[in-house]
Amino acid sequence: MVKYMKKHEKLISESLKEQRDLDFLKKYHKNQIEIIQHERLIHLLVTLFFGLFFLLSVLFAVVFEKMILLSLSAVFLILLIPYVFHYYKLENGVQKWYKIYNEIAQDTEQSSEKLSEFV
Repeated sequence: MVKYMKKHEKLISESLKEQRDLDFLKKYHKNQIEIIQHERLIHLLVTLFFGLFFLLSVLFAVVFEKMILLSLSAVFLILLIPYVFHYYKLENGVQKWYKIYNEIAQDTEQSSEKLSEFV
């Protein structure tokens, strides 16, 4: 997913430099933001559930004094850490995309103003 986001950012930055069809670019980028927001929501839920399972397994290990439950806690922790990092990357990527969207919107407004001067 991170590779996908970087590829999209490269496409958008190249298109902005060339000032290609900004209205289409704005709609396309907004659609990509919506897709990534859905992906981000799914990863947030998975991360939260792994965190919950980790905490519950630690709680059960303490309450029932079973060492096997601590190993289960370790497994959940090992799975939780990569999810947290991946979600962090998704969240930062989406925040970056919001800024890019605002830049496109500004460029679209500026090009509309320039066009209205000629009319």
